[in-house]
Amino acid sequence: MRSPSVVRLLTMARWRRPAVKFSRINVLRRDDYRCQYCGVHCSPSKITVDHVVPQSRGGQSTWKNLVACCSKCNHKKDNRTPDEAGLKLLTKPVRPAWMEIFSFGAKEEWKAYIGRT
Repeated sequence: MRSPSVVRLLTMARWRRPAVKFSRINVLRRDDYRCQYCGVHCSPSKITVDHVVPQSRGGQSTWKNLVACCSKCNHKKDNRTPDEAGLKLLTKPVRPAWMEIFSFGAKEEWKAYIGRT
């Protein structure tokens, strides 16, 4: 029996959006596996996560202090802030909305229904 890929609801189904769990993979997904200093797109096995404010200087492991970073930029930045290393963040790190994380890897026919085209 065939079933549709998408089902449209005629009434709003109320539910509470879950918070996006903080994890290395979700930081990389938020940044689309793209270095936030030079913009290079990296494979999941080649990209690192960088603390904008180094941990040795009180930087925490939070959504607003971690970014995806290629090995070259991570080595250049070392134990310094981006300003000290002469680097500039391409985007400000923020906590992502649940829908942004959910839509990664969505089937093409679903994208119009989950707010991502």
